[in-house]
Amino acid sequence: MNHIVNYTIPCQPYPLTEFLRFGSGWERFYFESDQSPLAIAGLGITAQISRTDFNRFTNLSQDLREFFQRVTVVNNSDDSPRGTRPVLLGGGSFFAEMEPGEWDSFPQAALVLPHYALIRANGRYTFSVNLELTETETIASASRRARMEAETFLAQLESAVLPTSSIPDEITTNETSREIWQNTIRDSVEMIHQGELKKVVMARPVQVNGNRSIDVPALLESLGESCPSCFRFLFEFSPMTIFAGATPERLVSVSGAKFTTAAIAGSIHRSDFPAEDEALGQQLIESQKDQSEHSFVKDEICARLENLVASLQVDAAPRLLRLPNIQHLWTHIEGTLHPNQSVLDLVAALHPTPAVGGVPGEAALQLIHQLEGFERGWYAGPVGWVDADGNGDFVVAIRSGLFRGDTATLFGGAGIVADSDPDKEWEETGLKIQFLLDATRSEAELA
Repeated sequence: MNHIVNYTIPCQPYPLTEFLRFGSGWERFYFESDQSPLAIAGLGITAQISRTDFNRFTNLSQDLREFFQRVTVVNNSDDSPRGTRPVLLGGGSFFAEMEPGEWDSFPQAALVLPHYALIRANGRYTFSVNLELTETETIASASRRARMEAETFLAQLESAVLPTSSIPDEITTNETSREIWQNTIRDSVEMIHQGELKKVVMARPVQVNGNRSIDVPALLESLGESCPSCFRFLFEFSPMTIFAGATPERLVSVSGAKFTTAAIAGSIHRSDFPAEDEALGQQLIESQKDQSEHSFVKDEICARLENLVASLQVDAAPRLLRLPNIQHLWTHIEGTLHPNQSVLDLVAALHPTPAVGGVPGEAALQLIHQLEGFERGWYAGPVGWVDADGNGDFVVAIRSGLFRGDTATLFGGAGIVADSDPDKEWEETGLKIQFLLDATRSEAELA
């Protein structure tokens, strides 16, 4: 890989989802949440680091250190942010290997440096151009080329009149057979009763068809309005094949020596009536089944972090995490890291958490492979961003879907334990899928 120049300047505030819409036809990447210290939207790919091996996230962490040695940061403005560094977006599949099919454009694991990037950090917006030097080019000449690109691009962005959002006004769905899926749950419960595992997370897909293309950035904007604390993301390695969603579940965030994560497991629906909503939340807190499922997740996360952290603080009891149509049990976990730990090292240690895999992990993954019946791809995998210092924010890519033109595959999963009821688990997965489906339908109603 040749040397790369990162040219970064301050810019006017601009909605990141509109930046994505402006870049239609490019490879596109995006991460945003009220909970994250940084939001980024990227267009095009200047550099990509990919891994296909079992230890793909650990190896990406090592690759990252070498990668930034080939990057020179140029800030040619007096008011350019000090210490600005390039940010890479990345993620990976749930399983280390993927079956050929609809996920073919997605690597098993990758970090991407966009050609153009719009970043919001601490309330300030910056715009970056990342250029790979040609064989005869100097850093100075590449910097001039980057400056001209930045000026041209920002002028086009400022004067752009974006087309009206293309949203279906007719949507049909095709679900997995309820009987077949419930039999899968019964088989899973039987394996748990036999003592082979304590918990397994089973998911199912729903096919969505519209009479027009689904404008995914507009969909993400709608999800941001309804759930600003959710982590919205978009990965489009090949134009018109988009993985996107709005997840409540942070895998891990790292800032310097500090890290934050959370255990999320156990669910119940919301009510429009405050008293009933409070009663449902209390029912969830008092549910032995949900508390057991939650404890599996919390305890396993703490065990996996033990050798990476210098200190660990865990909430004494789970609290309620209330989302627009569902509420979860949520336990906050934070602490300090041993020296020289990257966010990717923690991603490697934590993925897949018991919230999307099971306990014990290996047995749960084998059962998912055996019974689930579809390719998860990047669903429930880790996605997020990382910088040159190893800081970053990665989330678990649930409440998500794979979008292609006027079609989408939406995913929903549920944690199965010894006393799980197949009917209730069908309803829970449907509730999670509905979160994304409702946003699609609400957009349709506005068209």
